[in-house]
Amino acid sequence: MTPEVDIVIPIWNLAELTGRCLESVRRAARVPVRLILIDNGSNAPTQTLLKRFESESGLPVRILRNEENLGFIRAVNQGIRASDAPWICLLNNDTVVTSGWLEEMLRVAKSDPAIGLVNPTSNCLGYPAEGAEPEEIARRLAGETGRSAPLSIAVGFCLLAPRALFDQVGLLDEQFGMGNFDDDDLTRRARQAGWRPVRAMASYVHHEEKASFKKLAGWQKAFDENRKKFERKWGRRLRILWGPRDPGTGLVEELAGAGHWISVVGPRTNTEQEKNAHAQVDYLEYSDRCWRPKATWRLITKRKKPFDLVVSYDTAWSRWISRLKRLHQARLLENPTKTELLEQCQTLSRSRS
Repeated sequence: MTPEVDIVIPIWNLAELTGRCLESVRRAARVPVRLILIDNGSNAPTQTLLKRFESESGLPVRILRNEENLGFIRAVNQGIRASDAPWICLLNNDTVVTSGWLEEMLRVAKSDPAIGLVNPTSNCLGYPAEGAEPEEIARRLAGETGRSAPLSIAVGFCLLAPRALFDQVGLLDEQFGMGNFDDDDLTRRARQAGWRPVRAMASYVHHEEKASFKKLAGWQKAFDENRKKFERKWGRRLRILWGPRDPGTGLVEELAGAGHWISVVGPRTNTEQEKNAHAQVDYLEYSDRCWRPKATWRLITKRKKPFDLVVSYDTAWSRWISRLKRLHQARLLENPTKTELLEQCQTLSRSRS
């Protein structure tokens, strides 16, 4: 019988983490699934682990064996090509899934035909772990059942998509080699085709983050090269300081949806719903008296990842920004129209950082 979901897991060593991941999937299995495990040139202990899991798990398992590590992206694409289920879930082997994780992602995905990429909530996406066990966090999130939050980029550590999406936009772009920025690229292509990325708020998956990548020689160099490839293809993501919010434009959400990082500053007027609306938007609220100096101080002291653009809807604050121009690198746009703002973002995004 064809499973409802094929779970594609690329594996390169890390037997302990891999075993923990596979056991969590086995324990939480509630819908018809098949595991497609791509053994990417793993060592003997990991090979033994996979064979034992295949024979003892009680789940449908297919192992694809590569004699050498072909990289995360090629391994994932192998798994997608081997799949014939209507839904495909990409899952890293350094994750731990929890009760109801997949059912909730499916519930959200099926709630709107425009939803194409679904992430769970995670310690690396929307919910810092704070020392709690994954199952405890999952219980805390149970009240969010059926709810989703928009994302600008769907992250590849745990990603559910309908087969129709891959049929339409293609597989992961193998120019990104061992991995990094492949999920950003997939999201951009999916958006162009009319699909939306979201986070299933009641689904929880713990992620160790780059446990395999960090063991690769030259990981940082490969990351930097992939970032350049992505920016040549799509432009770079901007860091935008926005203040105070111009109500009713929807531009903050639109720019966040395009992948830009936005810090909204101003008096305490934004609702909790707004603050949780988008992973790329950070709300920094201050008192009426001090929001301008604090926002300006943030602009001129942010050195590691400086702001590219300041969007101001406050004349007094604009004067501050202009007078202190020599202390920051950001372009100032005062009361821009939508067209002016989008054109400026496109220009800056395509310029060299």
